[in-house]
Amino acid sequence: MLESSRELRDSSLIRQAASLLAADISLYDLFERLTGLLASHVDASVVFVALTDAAGTPTIEFIHDHGTNTRDAHLSLSEKSRARRAIETGEVIWGNDPQEWAPDGTSPIYTDRPQSNDSVSAIFVPLRVGGRAVGAFSVQSKRAGAYDAEGVELVAAIGHFLGVAIENNRLLATLTRSADYDTLTGLANHSRLLRALDGAIARATSTRPVGVAMFNLTNFGSFNDTYGYAEGDAVLKRVASTLEGLQDGELTIGRFGGDVFLALIEGRSRELAFDIVASAMERLRALSYAGGATEVPISVACGYAFVPLETSGRVDAVALCVHRTRLSRKLGGMPIGEDDIDSYHLHGIFEGIETVVGSLLDRDPFTRVHLFHVNAMAKHWSEYNLDLDAAQLGWLLQASLLHDVGKLLIPDKILIKPGALTADEYRSMQEHATFGRTILQPYESFADVAEIVGQHHERWDGAGYPNGLRGEQIRPLARAIAILDAFSAMVVDRPYHRGIPEADALAEIERCSGTQFDPDYVERFLAWRRGAAARVA
Repeated sequence: MLESSRELRDSSLIRQAASLLAADISLYDLFERLTGLLASHVDASVVFVALTDAAGTPTIEFIHDHGTNTRDAHLSLSEKSRARRAIETGEVIWGNDPQEWAPDGTSPIYTDRPQSNDSVSAIFVPLRVGGRAVGAFSVQSKRAGAYDAEGVELVAAIGHFLGVAIENNRLLATLTRSADYDTLTGLANHSRLLRALDGAIARATSTRPVGVAMFNLTNFGSFNDTYGYAEGDAVLKRVASTLEGLQDGELTIGRFGGDVFLALIEGRSRELAFDIVASAMERLRALSYAGGATEVPISVACGYAFVPLETSGRVDAVALCVHRTRLSRKLGGMPIGEDDIDSYHLHGIFEGIETVVGSLLDRDPFTRVHLFHVNAMAKHWSEYNLDLDAAQLGWLLQASLLHDVGKLLIPDKILIKPGALTADEYRSMQEHATFGRTILQPYESFADVAEIVGQHHERWDGAGYPNGLRGEQIRPLARAIAILDAFSAMVVDRPYHRGIPEADALAEIERCSGTQFDPDYVERFLAWRRGAAARVA
């Protein structure tokens, strides 16, 4: 009769445990309910579940201790721990006296309260799935003789299925996360960002719009081609980490796809949202990649928009960001939040070669910014101390923009290579001066400009290219363009280096006076730049 009663009790426990293990509840809810169930069927003053982390280190995560349940306990298992031993060996350890189950001494769960270690009988069951340990399960009693072989078998059976439930829960969590998060960066993925954007738009108001900012790595395909996809992935992780540092409760950042990241800014005014975008760009501009002996800047373009102030729906918001990011690339990464971005005014008359100018300015973002910079400097320098007549001023302004027109014939893999050029690549790049002259010569009104463009890499000491001209053999305006070109190349970000401070660039120009550059033009250029700096100060 007693045997029949026990069989009924055990059968009831198994059924109820199976029902719990199959339930759609969290692990900790499962642990808590299972503990209560065991306490009603088995003599148990202590029940705990230890789980192993990704490194295989086991810690007690849930414990029922004399009627008190503790979640997220994070209690370390000592080297003498029987639970640790069960995990390592895969064997069930049990006994009704500490000398049976811990002959070399017991290890208290709470090291700061060893007196709380009053367990006499104990069972330690490994939780293993597919030959891999996921943790341990222990039932303990402060009464001697609390367990027998059948009771141990029952607890071990529950432990086996508990291990399966834990592993299934972890797999589900992994699948759920992979459905919402990018596996490379750990940030929200494309689908999660779109859902978050829909929710943010629904909550947005005119005083608290949702800001949508897109960050796109410039010429990232070229970076992958040069350094390999593994290094490219490392760069993406660094960008993600930098953006993630801005994240808070009202800021969602994710990888929108490939080399594009998206930030959703809620609950802030337009001005505060822009401050976040500016802060993000400042952090991103500080990033660089050490490619061998070359420090390569990681260049990022940014376009942003506000809903409902500028558009009302998700599709239009993303499209506007894509458009403005493209404009940002043209301006060297300046964050763009409007469509009227003609902040660079073109100086000079280019009638008859508009198609050539358009193609050159669309060549790549670094070339575009450099050309606008040189063109603007040429205009302002001419006003300061160059004293040119109308024809000379026209040639200077035209050549300042067109001096790199020959780069239209340079392959992308060389022109936008994010790193130092090989000797062969450098020789190919030197061809752009000759190419530029060739492109412009057919245009009769640009004949003088073609000669200036063809000579802008000649040196005062004769060591330049393509023809090794020296001193007065070089056209005066080509000597002026050479200084502007070199100065801009030093202070503006390029694919292969971060811009240096103006003072350092001026010192380099001065150092090269009489060798690379005409001393007279160097003196005038330094007077203009240093005079302008003094006036600003």
